[in-house]
Amino acid sequence: MCGIIGAVARLDVQGALLGALARMEYRGYDSAGICVRQNGRLDCRKEAGKLCNLRLSLEATPLAGHAGIGHTRWATHGGPSRENAHPHMGEGVAVVHNGIIENHEALHLELCANGVEFRSETDSEVIPWLLSLELKNKPMREAWISTVGRLEGAYAITALQAEDDGCLWFARRGSPLLLGRGIDAVYAASDALALAGLVDEVLYLEEGDIGCVFLAGVEITQLGKPVDRDWLPMPIAEQAVEKSGFDHFMQKEIHEQPRVIADILNHYVHDDAICFPDAPQLDGATLPNRIVMVACGTSYHAALTARYWLERYLQVSVEVDVASEYRYRDPVIGPDTWLITLSQSGETADTLEALRLFKSHTPENFALTLCNVTGSSLDRESDGSIALQAGAEVGVASTKAYTAQLAVLSLLVLKMAAQNGVMDKDEVRQHLAALRQVVDGMHILLAQAAELEALCPLFEDIHGVLFLGRGPCYPLALEGALKLKEISYLHAEGYAAGEMKHGPIALIDSRLPVVVLAARQYHLQKVLSNLREVQARGAKVILLTDMASHEYPRDVDAVIALPEGDYFTTPLYAAIPLQLLAYYVARSRGTDVDQPRNLAKSVTVE
Repeated sequence: MCGIIGAVARLDVQGALLGALARMEYRGYDSAGICVRQNGRLDCRKEAGKLCNLRLSLEATPLAGHAGIGHTRWATHGGPSRENAHPHMGEGVAVVHNGIIENHEALHLELCANGVEFRSETDSEVIPWLLSLELKNKPMREAWISTVGRLEGAYAITALQAEDDGCLWFARRGSPLLLGRGIDAVYAASDALALAGLVDEVLYLEEGDIGCVFLAGVEITQLGKPVDRDWLPMPIAEQAVEKSGFDHFMQKEIHEQPRVIADILNHYVHDDAICFPDAPQLDGATLPNRIVMVACGTSYHAALTARYWLERYLQVSVEVDVASEYRYRDPVIGPDTWLITLSQSGETADTLEALRLFKSHTPENFALTLCNVTGSSLDRESDGSIALQAGAEVGVASTKAYTAQLAVLSLLVLKMAAQNGVMDKDEVRQHLAALRQVVDGMHILLAQAAELEALCPLFEDIHGVLFLGRGPCYPLALEGALKLKEISYLHAEGYAAGEMKHGPIALIDSRLPVVVLAARQYHLQKVLSNLREVQARGAKVILLTDMASHEYPRDVDAVIALPEGDYFTTPLYAAIPLQLLAYYVARSRGTDVDQPRNLAKSVTVE
């Protein structure tokens, strides 16, 4: 969730550290700091709030040094403050840490007994003090291995020692960390995007890797033994983090969705044949007895949508679970079961642990992941993977990665249906043609964005918002509500329209706008009956529909017209106005669209 950067260079590193931290602002954070080493001395500067506060402090009094570490913190233990910000210092050492040290209370008591006076409320501060204690009778390499060996929980750590010139120490378990190398510097970072424009190659650290990086190379050990890891070309272009004339990254990413869908189709569909090169196990595979889908947040909503497709066309039993619940409920997995995990970052902690649980219980079963970051933990640890082809997504509220998941899942269903003979070739071609039409349909919806902005007055002086849908529009209602609450801070709830009378109808009055998703494909007349029920109770109704204009129900407050899609493509169309509606309502309320409060882009802790 937090952002880590470390550097060893031939020149001063302050500028590179600040630039990397700026590229990780999208992850969400509440404080920031850097520490540099020069001439056997560590200098640290940190500030609460946005990175601009740290930048102003450093402009007034720069830090000079050829090695350094930096961090953007998202509070877990202790509130947002300068004292709780990273880096944390011990005696002659500095550390930045992502994750949670589960045995920090026991270590804290031990260190206090040894005379340590803690300066923060964080679990992370035990690391530099434990390292300082180990250094009293051990060299740095032994002290580092011993320190890391005493930590329980999840962590990505980088550390500097004042007297250890030219070395940056690292350790990874349960939280992402990678190395990068350029012409005049080497780096450690929690996010490849942090290194955009700085390096040519990256090295993804594995679970349990410990070591150090220096200008001449890298040393990595695993369980005390040296190991080799492959350097790979840097996967992310620097332009990926530019707004390109848009006011916000979220706005830019909403508008990139037609291109993303086109890229997915061009990458995976050739002459109406669907192929996923990084999941060759799917070629010729027969249908499993059962499919389990595990994800969090927006990715969970994409999985819920795909369940309708998988069960309708493949006639396979599908279970969809929130990752944080799946991993703790002693799931019965059984043979002939596929696991499909979904994650934008490929580092979502609960989803990754669900994958590991699945593989440890039934290693003979097939685990497939859909994620947006090649080389991520989910990508590397799954049996097969399908890249979303969405490019870097910077806005915390996921948009293009969500529709990319829907598009890829629809192709997965069509591939499996075609090769198992449950859908004939003509029907597959018709669905693929409909997917190709989505590109133009999305452009039409984006051109009508001003109509969504005009609806903002309907969201003034309200006590919440209700989203209703049936069939695959029910997960869309959940996603529309999530987008609105994430960035506008309004309370919103998505509900299955048929369940409205079992509770939520008690909330409905003139100050509760109701967004109704009514598509021809998904029980249209029943949804319209639900619409009339909320109208009868005085609700303001915003209707998203692909009906012809002469069919619109009377007296609705607004209608958002959708292109008519098929069973797969209707959710792709409906996602655009739901995202735009959340975006414009958030703008009208003056909230931080790209970095909403309390949220992080990549949730790498439980």
